[in-house]
Parts: sequence; C-alpha cells; structure tokens
Amino acid sequence: MNDKDPAAAIVVKCGECGSTMALKESRYGKFWGCTRYPVCKGTHGAHPDGRPLGTPANKETKEARIKAHAAFDTLWKSGEMIRTAAYQWMCKAMELSKDEAHIGKFSKEQCVRLCALIAARPRAEL
Repeated sequence: MNDKDPAAAIVVKCGECGSTMALKESRYGKFWGCTRYPVCKGTHGAHPDGRPLGTPANKETKEARIKAHAAFDTLWKSGEMIRTAAYQWMCKAMELSKDEAHIGKFSKEQCVRLCALIAARPRAEL
C-alpha cells in the first residue's frame, strides 16, 4: 500500500462472479464494484479509506448476513446485554476468535447457525 491511496494494493474479488472489483466513488461514499459491470452487478461496501467492509459475498449470503445482524443486534439493542457482551457471547457460542466474530465475514451457513443459536437462547428477564 502507498501513503496516498491505502486501497491501491488491495485485491477484492466479486462475491457474485469472482472477477476483480474496482474501488469506486458514489454520492454515498466509496464502494467496490465488479469490473464486469453491467454483465455482473456485484458490489461491496468500503470503509472511507477504501478497505473492504468484511468479505464480498453473493446475494444469498448478503441476505443471510442481514438477517443474522438483525437477530444479533436484538441481543444488545434490547438492553439485555451490552454490545461487547453480545460479541463475547457470539464468540463462545460459535467457537470463534475475536477476529473471526464479524458477521460481514460469515458464510451463509454461519449466519443460519447464529440465527438458530439466538432463537434457542434463553432470554434474560429484564
């Protein structure tokens, strides 16, 4: 990576077709877009400095990640636990390291498993 463009040396592969993605700018900020556009419409989010947000995925996996995040967020947004404790619970329940415990990196199967673990989890009395 160089000092002027930290994303210059990053290679991101499209979650839809496997082609290389290019860092692009929109009115909403930076994002990664498939170089095969318009044949492939794969996109992936980016941090302001261009680093990818998680791991690119196909549409099915992206939808599973959205569902998993919604389920996971109920653990801490409900006040049942603080956000840090929710991530600690997820690490333990799914046998993940702290670095692995990012839903944006999960496979579809991991997302389904997380949703099932949350649904089966006894609720604390508030």
